[in-house]
Amino acid sequence: MTQWRVPLSRPDIDDSDRRAVAEVLERDVLSLGPEATAFEEEFSTFLDGRVSAACVSNGTAGLYLALQALGVDHGEVLTPSYGFVGTAHAIRMAGATPRFVDVDPNTLVVSLESLRAAWTPRVTALIPVHIFGTPPPIPAICAWAEELGVPVIEDACEAIGGRNDGLPCGSIGDAGVFAFYPNKQMTTGEGGMVVARSTAVTERIRSLRNQGRGSGEFEFVAEGFNFRLSELQCALGRSQLRRLPGFLAARERVATTYISGLASIAGLSPLGPVRSGDSRSWFVFPVLVDEAAWRQPVRDLLSANGIQTAPYFRAVHEMAPYRAAEFRGELPITEDVAQRSFAIPFHNRLTPDECQFVLDSLRSAMAQIQAAIPAQTSP
Repeated sequence: MTQWRVPLSRPDIDDSDRRAVAEVLERDVLSLGPEATAFEEEFSTFLDGRVSAACVSNGTAGLYLALQALGVDHGEVLTPSYGFVGTAHAIRMAGATPRFVDVDPNTLVVSLESLRAAWTPRVTALIPVHIFGTPPPIPAICAWAEELGVPVIEDACEAIGGRNDGLPCGSIGDAGVFAFYPNKQMTTGEGGMVVARSTAVTERIRSLRNQGRGSGEFEFVAEGFNFRLSELQCALGRSQLRRLPGFLAARERVATTYISGLASIAGLSPLGPVRSGDSRSWFVFPVLVDEAAWRQPVRDLLSANGIQTAPYFRAVHEMAPYRAAEFRGELPITEDVAQRSFAIPFHNRLTPDECQFVLDSLRSAMAQIQAAIPAQTSP
């Protein structure tokens, strides 16, 4: 395995996290115990008490369970192609078909207009995604969806701690889903949380995550799965949730440093600012090169300097399982930015010196590349 001088991501685990996990190992209950109950309650409180919560094994499972609990098992679900493939997988697993929509060129999230343009009577749900922690206009989307009579599931897997018109991301739609993979703002190793405004939806999710179990002894009332989160993971989640405000502040400082430094590097740009009243919870830090041909060369030069990068994100509709025409319409912005975007190192513990090293390396790499590969000009 490559030992990067500046890795793309790094989980932030301290002694308080380790103690929380170790304490669970001294008990007899390792699944569906008090840690899970407390984690769900504390997570609901973190979201201003607007929703009830159910912890699950990961974000993709959470999206699937949310679809199932809301009765979405057919038709089309509108969602962006620019994002992580797990959203599309969850829709297919639930029995519906993802219908991909385009994104805003500055923020890279779906707009109400792009969803309206893709609407057909076959649509049974909407899953707007908070790409990179950037909130789509969820209140407006929910108002439109309510007129149509279809549910909105917020894919907030990348957005814990963000705000949308002053409200916590993930707490506005009929359901919201969060994920705690090690590169997220907080982690449980693997894990996720589904939240819903209806406690009946949350209770159904709790049943479905546990093989469809009912209230009686070994009573099963639905076809479910094992999508549980262990007590060890929940204990880590509770500890991380307490530390989350500090994590978010640290990530904001790193993002501010990067944005300031990128202003003087020709040929590169960061994400555009969020709408007034919204706040972004930084998940990763993507940059876009002006020319698609520059992306791989700049990544290669950064790699030679020990700086890890990754192509965030590839267009889902161009991946093998989703190339059929049934999944897409015209997606020119998605296809453009998917060829020009990549993520640079970003995590809570990134130091000012490491940030400056990344910025200096980017500046040098871009200068070399633009000298060797001129920008395309119109005839």
